[in-house]
Amino acid sequence: MEWATLQHLDLRHVGRSSKPLQPHAAAFHPTQALLAVAVGSQIIEFDAYTGSKIASIDIGSPVVRMAYSPTSGHCVIAILEDCTMRSCDFDAEQTCVLHSPEKRTERISSDTEVHLALTPLQPVVFFGFHRRMSVTVVGTVEGGKAPTKIKTDLKKPIVNLACHPRLPVLYVAYAEGLIRAYNIHTYAVHYTLQLDNTIKLVGAGAFAFHPTLEWLFIGDRRGTLLAWDVSTERPMMIGITQVGSQPITSVSWLPMLRLLVTLSKDGNIQVWKTRVVLNPNKPPMQANFFEPAAIESIDIPRILSQQGGETVYPLPRIRALEVHPKLNLAALLFMSLTGSDNRKNRAAFTRDGRKQLFAVLQGARGSSGIS
Repeated sequence: MEWATLQHLDLRHVGRSSKPLQPHAAAFHPTQALLAVAVGSQIIEFDAYTGSKIASIDIGSPVVRMAYSPTSGHCVIAILEDCTMRSCDFDAEQTCVLHSPEKRTERISSDTEVHLALTPLQPVVFFGFHRRMSVTVVGTVEGGKAPTKIKTDLKKPIVNLACHPRLPVLYVAYAEGLIRAYNIHTYAVHYTLQLDNTIKLVGAGAFAFHPTLEWLFIGDRRGTLLAWDVSTERPMMIGITQVGSQPITSVSWLPMLRLLVTLSKDGNIQVWKTRVVLNPNKPPMQANFFEPAAIESIDIPRILSQQGGETVYPLPRIRALEVHPKLNLAALLFMSLTGSDNRKNRAAFTRDGRKQLFAVLQGARGSSGIS
């Protein structure tokens, strides 16, 4: 199996900005082949198969995090850099504010970690800022549920959120690897996912769910990939493997291929197959549950050059991977070449250049060429 480019969406010249803008967020529609992309203050909806632009809305501020609402047709829920949460309705071509910060001057950047979780069972969104102690729930429709701050029963920093795609369960991931499942109506604790002290975890960087089985996949910020069977009142860890030393930022189930794909913070993508439990009366071997899948690694120059794109040097690092929950589609977002990483790199090159120049000058001291 190989990765092939279906469409190359060049969005660098969207909006009125004189400088090229890099797309910084994307989301697939839960059932249709639609992709919403945020660039600048614009959110643009595309047909994922043809690359045709369907709609565009200026939402007023750059998007930090966004996702399609599973309870309405063409509606994206987004948290913006001005800290407001907005609903963006492509059908009505309108936006509305769902939540505003208490401090009007509060601002965040596109690199800020904001955790967002939506459930198909209620028109609400759960969100929270990284390592804060509370979760906020707010309605996803105008005039819906008023913003309510949920005080969780644990006084630990929250590092991620997720909603079960079929059950009324909110997963709250805490620092040091502990995860609790709460009822989305009563906020009562269903169960806790926690390993023994011999396995050290930092906290969930990403969640994914199997489409039919009650399997929950978790990518830890320590680079560990875990699988839990949550079909019983006492969930059981059924798989664990070390993906690498970098934090796992994305975990997705590829439904048509029945494979799991992980993205690490350094841009490394790996694909895994899961061992099916042949004997239901015998627990699976945790260490053998995940196996590397026979799929080629992503060739970034070739991927970028397909379908009208062009290769860029130095090669950009993959920033985000979005996978369609039902179709054989994935979207890659690349780091901005003018982003903070590049500023750090340029600073490092400048320091190295100064060191080299200093060494040359030191070596030339006393020669007739230098006065």
